Amino acid sequence: MQLVAKALFWIGVAFAVPFVVLIAASIMRMTTEGFQSQYINSAILGVFCAAFSVAVGYLLRQMVLERID
Repeated sequence: MQLVAKALFWIGVAFAVPFVVLIAASIMRMTTEGFQSQYINSAILGVFCAAFSVAVGYLLRQMVLERID
């Protein structure tokens, strides 16, 4: 059951990877084309979505581990 809990956490981390790429792309565009609002909004959205994905994976892991106890 602990293996399932670890897998759920890493699935949450894997779902965060595209949002990290979005953050990096937005920062690259900001450095080349200036701080336009669409790039800033895109970077902020990426941060929140990545944090949400990791948090969901963590919470699922905690729920599974809580059932073991």
